[in-house]
Amino acid sequence: MTLTDGTDAGEVVASVDGELDAAGNPLLQSTLLKALRRAERVLTIDLSGVTFFGSAGVTALVWVSQHPEAADKHVRVVATSRIVTGPLELTGLLARLDVQGMPETPDGPPPATPAEAPESPGPLPR
Repeated sequence: MTLTDGTDAGEVVASVDGELDAAGNPLLQSTLLKALRRAERVLTIDLSGVTFFGSAGVTALVWVSQHPEAADKHVRVVATSRIVTGPLELTGLLARLDVQGMPETPDGPPPATPAEAPESPGPLPR
C-alpha cells in the first residue's frame, strides 16, 4: 500500500494492490489508520489494484470508516472491478460507503447485441 497526497486539499490517497486476505489484515488496518490520521479532510482508499477481496478487506473498510478518528473526515472508496464491488454489494456496504469508479457491467464479456445474437434455428421438425 502506498500513501500519497490527493488532488483535493486535505486529502490522502491510500492505494492498495494485490490480495486483501486475513494474513495482511493487521498491516492493512494499521496503514489505513496512519492514512486516516494524516488526512485532514478526506481519505480515499483506492482498491483498483486489488486482485482478491475477502472478508478481511470488508472488515478493514468497516473498521476504518467507523473509527473514532474518522468522525470529522470523509472516507471514499475507489472500486473499479467486481472483485471488490461484489463483496461490498453482498454485505450492504455499497449503500453505506462512498464507493466510486463502479464497473458498468459484471466481469466477463458484454451481453450480445441483437446484431450479434445467433439466428434462431427456426421451428423444430415434427
